[in-house]
Amino acid sequence: MEQTPQETPQVVRDLRKREWLLETIERQRGLSMPTATIERRTGLSPDEFLHGYYAANRPVILTGEMTEWPALTRWTPDYLKRAVGSKLIEFQGDRSKSPQFEIYKDAHRREMPFDRFVDLLLQPGIGNDAYLTAYNSDRNTEALSALHPDMGFPDKFLTREVDQPNGMMWIGPAGTLTSLHHDLTNNLIAQVVGRKRLLVLPAAEVGKLSNHLHVFSEIADLEDPALNLSQFPRPADARFSVVTLMPGEMIFMPLAWWHQVRSIDFSVTVTYTNFRWPNDGFANFPAG
Repeated sequence: MEQTPQETPQVVRDLRKREWLLETIERQRGLSMPTATIERRTGLSPDEFLHGYYAANRPVILTGEMTEWPALTRWTPDYLKRAVGSKLIEFQGDRSKSPQFEIYKDAHRREMPFDRFVDLLLQPGIGNDAYLTAYNSDRNTEALSALHPDMGFPDKFLTREVDQPNGMMWIGPAGTLTSLHHDLTNNLIAQVVGRKRLLVLPAAEVGKLSNHLHVFSEIADLEDPALNLSQFPRPADARFSVVTLMPGEMIFMPLAWWHQVRSIDFSVTVTYTNFRWPNDGFANFPAG
């Protein structure tokens, strides 16, 4: 039987060499405590951020950058309902019906007046079944613009010279999960309300994470007690950091770093990709 190109010995050797290279580089990076951990930094200048983290493809938690944001104290559920009112918004619903809810996002599109949506989030046990995400951002820009005056803007790191400079919102209850994945852009994640727990893994760990489709892992949740380690043995050897992102903190998530995110509380988060420096890694990402 003729071998397909994907099965040729040369392709297998090339992939093994690349995986060796990634794992060796990551093991070497781990020799330095500052680079092996995710620091919390206050008062970084644009140049310090660029050279120490952005260009170095290294995550960092930024503290003190949101101190003046009125949203930190204003954005209670009642305030959000009053500010946005009954404007129609789109969100992701019924996510527990599919183990691959992240991959099949379109099947989970739902619409609801915003004030009713917030009431839904406050119901006991709603968990992962109702979440307004960045994927819904285009549909929600006008409705959620009423909240923009309560937000500051991190000019040190971002540019306003884009169509939607104010980022993409995530609003959901405790228990929402963003499955294990990596992004095709550098992201700045600003936590406004509530806490989130992030598991963060270097890009070099890709060979251990069953990256089966686009940017997603076949493993939705690394902390799932039902995870079959005989089927997925390699994640146990993967290096990862656990981060609890607090209100008023931002985390820089570099291009291709793996992460999963779980809300601990009712939560509002804003993510930005409009950095002052090039951020177009998605442009030549291989299809499939």
